[in-house]
Amino acid sequence: MAPNRRRNRNYILATASLLVIVVAAIITAGCTASTSTPGAVAGPSWSLDSYLAGNGTLVPVLPGTEITAAFGPDGKVTGSAGCNGYGGDYRLDGTTLSVSSLVQTLKLCTEPEGIMEQEARFMDLLGSAAECRIEDDRLIITDAEGTDVLVFVKGPAAAALAGTSWTLTSLSDEGGAMIPVLTGTAVTMVFDADGNVGGSAGCNHYGAGYTVDAAFLTIEPAVRTEMYCSEPPGIMKQEDRYLALLAQVASYRIEDDRLILADSEGADLLVFEKAAQTPDLPLVGTDWVLDSYATGGDAISSVIAGAAVTVTFGPDGNVGGNAGCNHYGGRYTLDGTTLSVSTLFNTLMYCETPGVMRQESAYLALLGNATSYRVEDDRLVLTDETGTDLLFFVQAEEVPPAPLAGTEWTLESSSLNGETVSSVIAGTTVTATFSSEGRVTGNAGCNSYGAGYVLDGTKITIEPPISTKMYCNDPEGVMEQESTYLNLLPSVSSYRVEGNHLVLSDATGADLLFFMQALPGEGRWMFPPDGGPYDLLDEDGNIVASY
Repeated sequence: MAPNRRRNRNYILATASLLVIVVAAIITAGCTASTSTPGAVAGPSWSLDSYLAGNGTLVPVLPGTEITAAFGPDGKVTGSAGCNGYGGDYRLDGTTLSVSSLVQTLKLCTEPEGIMEQEARFMDLLGSAAECRIEDDRLIITDAEGTDVLVFVKGPAAAALAGTSWTLTSLSDEGGAMIPVLTGTAVTMVFDADGNVGGSAGCNHYGAGYTVDAAFLTIEPAVRTEMYCSEPPGIMKQEDRYLALLAQVASYRIEDDRLILADSEGADLLVFEKAAQTPDLPLVGTDWVLDSYATGGDAISSVIAGAAVTVTFGPDGNVGGNAGCNHYGGRYTLDGTTLSVSTLFNTLMYCETPGVMRQESAYLALLGNATSYRVEDDRLVLTDETGTDLLFFVQAEEVPPAPLAGTEWTLESSSLNGETVSSVIAGTTVTATFSSEGRVTGNAGCNSYGAGYVLDGTKITIEPPISTKMYCNDPEGVMEQESTYLNLLPSVSSYRVEGNHLVLSDATGADLLFFMQALPGEGRWMFPPDGGPYDLLDEDGNIVASY
């Protein structure tokens, strides 16, 4: 298909923009009442049903083609001639109709056979219009001799964009030619009902406001996250081009399952296909991982690489996850899409990766300010009371849960009352390994310990542990921490494994002990006294891995 050309580039089709389906105006009343004011009465968009062939008979439009006409209150008529968009002026005085100054784009379509001949015939007949009348919701246009030349039926109203999802298939390059999106990239667009549009630009998530008036569409300059992708080659250039084209959009049209965005002169910029419809994921029970977050104004920041931030809203009203360094938890309430998060707590570890602690603090503050949510397919957006989007999540990749037995677990934190959570003291390591023979063993921070346990589904009973009798005075508090840990073990009544995390709870459901799966390999985990990352040491004390 040849690229668009224009017969008169200085003629601005400001109201046309190659609209296939537009909310039209005035024809209905104009053809039945004595009015010379085109904008006085609003009417439908029209779809051509039949036209006068060269042999003098009315014939239906070709199957698979759609010809439309929209008569606007500003005296402009616009629509699709089947292949090309067109626009022009019209005047209506009672039932007298004249159409003039018709212009159209000059694409060449080859399917179905005869489409270009049909288009040429339609344009000639529209230009010959002299009268019009309405009969049973049909618009009939006649020529100067009173012969019926065009018969329209009411077309659908302008397609509502709100709630639709699209995937980009092609975009205009610098020369105006349409090129396909890069293989291996997915550029998406989702329109919500609140005037926001967003999706993935291929690498980064983006968002913008939009306004729609009939088939005229305006998209505000988009904001995006700040990730950089190197694969496939050219992805960042494509992303920049896509976002630049969005700001040039002036109109849209929908053809079958395609969404086509055009500029103010009617040139096609972006072509989408309808995204496969998938049910929105439930807020409750879905594991979400943070993709990006607001940093003030329109700025959005990506999550620091390697510092995964997660959240899960449980059916019991508990919310929790990992804030990037520390484990956190709290309570939440729901009323429709209204969300309130309260009583947030977190462990008190320190991570040295640049920016992680600042990101964690910002995340927890934003989570506490959330007042509503929306789910778009596999994305979750939390919003504050002003309607500002704060946190953007995607569904977390499913991690097969580690088995309870045979896995070495390292304690992250503990809770005495199910609310106050204490991190493991820096410089100490508390471990637990459940054997298939019903024994749990490990190190309590200073002493080794062991105890019997019994499983019944997710129910677990742990006997009072027996430990060695060493005394450690460094770091401060290690013996008190050990005593607390060993005393909590017999209080455990149930367990759950969430990916690579193990949580032991008491009979009331209060979480007592939070473990993380140790990385594979021989050695031991050490929490450095200065609060650095978790280090895995070999038998000689050398660091072999950090987390």
